[in-house]
Amino acid sequence: MKTINLLFISVLSIAFANAQDYSKVDAKVKAYPKTFATTDRLASQIAADFIRQDERARAAYTWIAMNISYDRSPNAPGRKPIHFSAKNEAERKKKLAAIENDLANKTLLSRKGVCHGYSMLYKVVAGKLGLQSEVVYGTAKSVPSDIGKAPSKGNHAWNVVQANGQWKLIDVTWGSGGISGDLGYDDNYFFTTPQQFFLNHFPDDKKWLLTGKSESEFAALPLHYDLDYEIISPSAGIIKSTGSKLVQFKIRGLKAGDDVLYQYTSGAFSRKVTPKITNGVGEFTIVLDKSAAGTLTIFANRKSVAAYKIN
Repeated sequence: MKTINLLFISVLSIAFANAQDYSKVDAKVKAYPKTFATTDRLASQIAADFIRQDERARAAYTWIAMNISYDRSPNAPGRKPIHFSAKNEAERKKKLAAIENDLANKTLLSRKGVCHGYSMLYKVVAGKLGLQSEVVYGTAKSVPSDIGKAPSKGNHAWNVVQANGQWKLIDVTWGSGGISGDLGYDDNYFFTTPQQFFLNHFPDDKKWLLTGKSESEFAALPLHYDLDYEIISPSAGIIKSTGSKLVQFKIRGLKAGDDVLYQYTSGAFSRKVTPKITNGVGEFTIVLDKSAAGTLTIFANRKSVAAYKIN
């Protein structure tokens, strides 16, 4: 019996590892053309190369994230809502499908879009691949001023897609590098766990949280810039300033030799710290002095990791 259990666990582990390794999918998709004339052609290419639902979902994510750039124009398609009227439900669905396909095609052909365009393109391509997908609207926590604010409707859009019987969370806009585009392709926003996705996404429709979190918990979080790092402490995004005091940080993902800095918006210079690494967690302490004000940002290897408000 023990041998059977060990074998069963081993098989499960191998299956799980394979399901999470999409390097072969990514490599094949990187060789695709940079442009496709229609969503049908993109979907046909993916369908010819991949059978598994999760691999098709990944291929669509990777191609869009790698080939569509963020459109900063104030008149970008998808930036403003489209209003229309319909006589009945059937007509409403028909008009809505036409609008969605039009936005998806404009995003595909121009190779640029806003979050609504990214997510609509993903939904349309996923549908042509036999995958059920929805566009989810909600709040993204993306700048330090969002810390402490309750979620409000309508500043971002992303996707859920059903693969192998489960709803999975996807943000292909942020997968492309988001508004700044500085980070380039980021696969952290493909099949992100609900707990991680919650760190910077809160849907208008709470059923797409896929976790039992609340608006107040979302508001209280620090700003997480990079999901490669897990902020263990401080877990609250607002740090009370009561004169000079020590604040201890614990961040999983920091490694020995990483260049770790912190800076206040009230200070002209950043300050370096040397974390103590224990079991993959970096620990360090900073002095919150009387001059500290505004935003406190933690950097690792010149990239933003997390931000806090000093109050």
